[in-house]
Amino acid sequence: MQIITVKELSELLKVKNKTLYQWAELGQIPHIKINGSLRFDIEDIKHWIQSCKKDQGSGYNPLTKLEARKGGRNS
Repeated sequence: MQIITVKELSELLKVKNKTLYQWAELGQIPHIKINGSLRFDIEDIKHWIQSCKKDQGSGYNPLTKLEARKGGRNS
């Protein structure tokens, strides 16, 4: 188990420390409290990041809808 601090994770994720504290308070990110100090298991964070990824094969493409509108106006 590799434990990292709020500062280390904020640098890794490119978010503010305050954001991590909020996410932890809301239960949105896996965390550990050790004597009141917030810590993170890097393996849990890796799994959490994977679970946050959006499926790129969803078929939604806003440009397709835009092109359809343009085609509809010109036709």
